[in-house]
Amino acid sequence: MRINRWVFLAAVLTGLFTGLFVALAEEFFSRDGVLGGTEALATFVPLPLLAALLVSIGLRRRRFATRLTGVAYLTLAIPLLGIGMGGANVLQQMLGGAIGGGFWGFLFAIRSSRAGAISK
Repeated sequence: MRINRWVFLAAVLTGLFTGLFVALAEEFFSRDGVLGGTEALATFVPLPLLAALLVSIGLRRRRFATRLTGVAYLTLAIPLLGIGMGGANVLQQMLGGAIGGGFWGFLFAIRSSRAGAISK
């Protein structure tokens, strides 16, 4: 079993940017204390996709875009919504996004080794 370093690094960066973008959008849209339906839609649909595309274009690894999109939305679903409901600030959501992106990226980065005892 091997771990693709580029996929793991890209996933951690995607989680970090997803946490940053979602936290900043929540701070911007919830000035009145309520995150309404349109505001939530504008926060939770395009921003994880934007984070995944920025990382894949920035690292010049466009073939990772589909995996990173999955990492971004899984990171949004599991750690970020939970800590966001708990009242976390931007730095805490960025850290949670990086940890969540690392976890989900680890699952996407695992690949089987080609020269193993079974394959010979």
